[in-house]
Amino acid sequence: MKGWTFVSLRCEGFNHAKLMSALQAQAVHASDYTRLSGREFTFAVAKKDLRKTFAILEDMCYTYSVADVSRVAKTARTALWRLGFAVSLLVFSVLVAFSRGYVWRLEITGNQAVPDKVIENALADHNIAVGKKLSAFDADALSAAVRAVDGITLASVRRVGTTVYVEVFESDPAAPPLPSSNSDIVSRYDAVVTRVIARQGTALVKAGDNVFAGTPLIGAYRKNSEEGAEPLPGPASGIVYGKVAFTYSQTVATEWWESVPKSTRRRTRLRLFGLTVGKKPKSEAGAEVVETERKFNVFLPISVITSRVTVFERQKRTADIEDLAQKAQDEALAAFIHGEQTSGFTAHRTVRDLGGGLYRVNVFIEAEMVIGGA
Repeated sequence: MKGWTFVSLRCEGFNHAKLMSALQAQAVHASDYTRLSGREFTFAVAKKDLRKTFAILEDMCYTYSVADVSRVAKTARTALWRLGFAVSLLVFSVLVAFSRGYVWRLEITGNQAVPDKVIENALADHNIAVGKKLSAFDADALSAAVRAVDGITLASVRRVGTTVYVEVFESDPAAPPLPSSNSDIVSRYDAVVTRVIARQGTALVKAGDNVFAGTPLIGAYRKNSEEGAEPLPGPASGIVYGKVAFTYSQTVATEWWESVPKSTRRRTRLRLFGLTVGKKPKSEAGAEVVETERKFNVFLPISVITSRVTVFERQKRTADIEDLAQKAQDEALAAFIHGEQTSGFTAHRTVRDLGGGLYRVNVFIEAEMVIGGA
């Protein structure tokens, strides 16, 4: 991950789960989700995904704003504010004039398997590196140096101002052997099959089939072309997707009692040669006593004992059931997203009144995911 690539957004609206599902369906990775209230929440996305994120937020009628900017931007704004526009402009002009003969940026594209650092080292051997003065720039020689790197077939190096652009084409990697199983591939969940990709073996299910956990999906055999002949044993290889339903349940209370601090007092005692001067606070209902002891002097056997007595009182707390239900749903979705790999999901909830201020919140999540594969 290069540079400061994430932007934190503050949003306002309901049905956070639907938004998270919409982002995931558009391959937008949302991280650092934080719920501030029943309507407000924050999350972070990569800068490259901002355009898609804004479009989704506007389409779903969310109110949003940028909650944080990169440290580079903050530093620049602070410098301009302190130095003043005129001084900053002068300094900037001097820096631009001074930097024209240097390389201040390397932009490498096209590489997946070969690390940027390996390509940068090949260029550094020809005195091309960020911060180095340009004494000469031989595009052909630099391109040849990059092509000499293992894993690169073609390369193009060019310079625009103080930026050096490197475009590479990597060698085709040797295809690894297909993973397979000597036994049938079975379903890990109760699900509705959505896609079947059978590379080896015999597909035993099709899209739309209902299967239970343990149901064979791809058989470890292939059919014999001769009529009535037994199937031929062989490996099973492939992936089967399906829609899986998950349920999370939580009991919440709209009224409860909490013990909160009412008052605090301190009492000090001295201990000398095993004798204690002062009385220890009496224990009382609803109070907590915490004692600490420290040496008064390293040369004298005197200790100071401090007792802190905190008296608590019980206070009644209340909360709106809609806020509690939304919180339960957000917690269920967070646990689900952390534990499962999916290509999109939907969620809804039901609330049942149990009486006495207690409610049962059931969160139902339906997701398409790999239900079996090898």
